[in-house]
Amino acid sequence: MLSIHPQTLRLYEREGFVNPSRTVGNTRLYSQNDVEEIRTILRLTRELGVNLAGVDIILNMKEKFEALQAELNALWQTIEERSPPRRRPQKAASSGSRSSEKIKPRSPLISEERPWSTARVHTRE
Repeated sequence: MLSIHPQTLRLYEREGFVNPSRTVGNTRLYSQNDVEEIRTILRLTRELGVNLAGVDIILNMKEKFEALQAELNALWQTIEERSPPRRRPQKAASSGSRSSEKIKPRSPLISEERPWSTARVHTRE
């Protein structure tokens, strides 16, 4: 299924990456979540070359990110529940009104100037 050596699975368990349940005979039973976690670890180590210390950091960051995402979703839901319903703005009757003009966002990080587009490359002859 995963093409992984049993000692590697035991190492992942020792490192705390997975926590399989046990039968009465002490056989490890891996849940679907454990299998997905092992797949993630294998991808990080085999395909991306991350060592186990890096895997630990990445998995901890992933867990924190998911917790923050859930908290953010809950906050957005609370805001939506407490906010009055929004009304749609009415369209202007005349076609020459300012409301039909395009509004350009102002951002100090985005500039319309592109100095690199006018640069010339000089070569030696």
